[in-house]
Amino acid sequence: MQDRKQPMALNQLIVERLMHYYHLVAEQIEINASGYVSSAQIAHLLDMDDTLVRKDLAAIGVRGRPRVGFSTNGLMDAVRETLGFNEHYNAVIVGAGRLGGAIASYAGFGKYGLDVVALFDSDPARVGDVLRGIPVEHVDRMEEVIKQHGVRSAVITVPAEAAQPLADRLVASGVRAIWNFAPTSLVVPPGVFVRHEHISVGLAELAYYLKRNDLGGGHI
Repeated sequence: MQDRKQPMALNQLIVERLMHYYHLVAEQIEINASGYVSSAQIAHLLDMDDTLVRKDLAAIGVRGRPRVGFSTNGLMDAVRETLGFNEHYNAVIVGAGRLGGAIASYAGFGKYGLDVVALFDSDPARVGDVLRGIPVEHVDRMEEVIKQHGVRSAVITVPAEAAQPLADRLVASGVRAIWNFAPTSLVVPPGVFVRHEHISVGLAELAYYLKRNDLGGGHI
């Protein structure tokens, strides 16, 4: 039986690990007929310490049964509830170019509590397009649409020089969470969360790994 308690505030690293557990356990449900998974199994498959797994799950009020483990369904329910997947928040995408269009085409937003209601762009050639059933509006209508739909979250996929002014407008319109794909860091007031996706950081990690491991006998 799962022993739930009111979860504490979680830092970003714990949230990211919970997502790794969530996806792993989703796979375990398909292959583990017992309906249970142990912290040791999770830790082994994710190459981490099982003590940390137990600590993370305890932080969201989930405890396993001795010599049995954690209920896979119970664990997933707890993660979904803690991270807000059972709620629904309207979101917009600012920038309807290739990257914005690709993100808009992702069919899984709803599983994580986000409903994309509009895309915005300043290019007249893109305005009026419909990407995966989502209309592309002119960026001049951004505040109006955000207010109309009660939007709380936004994705930015614009050039670096346009990102900060647009972020300022989003925040002033009531957006409180921004997923930033622009190659620049955003400055936002307290109470607004920004997730930066810098491609350069990922490339640096790849280069460092290849250099350290000297793959193929060569150096990057």
